[in-house]
Amino acid sequence: MAKKRKLPKQLAILDEDLCTGCDACVTVCPVDCIDKISDPNHPGYAMGVCTIDLTVCIGCKLCAQVCPWDVITMVPTEEVQRVPRYQELLEV
Repeated sequence: MAKKRKLPKQLAILDEDLCTGCDACVTVCPVDCIDKISDPNHPGYAMGVCTIDLTVCIGCKLCAQVCPWDVITMVPTEEVQRVPRYQELLEV
């Protein structure tokens, strides 16, 4: 049985609707949990948008500190776990 990882006290939540795809967060992430995606259904399709894999995020805050558009917010993990779209993803 695989050991479940302990979740950090906070997680980085990125507002994909406001992301410009500038890549600033991608370059500083020490665990490579941020990717840039091209989604034709997304308003920022031309540049792409960034997305954060919360199952890998360590809550280090670096992405939130370097985002020039302030679209990444550090949120307490307990609050993130109450959001329906993240509940199953973050089950411990």
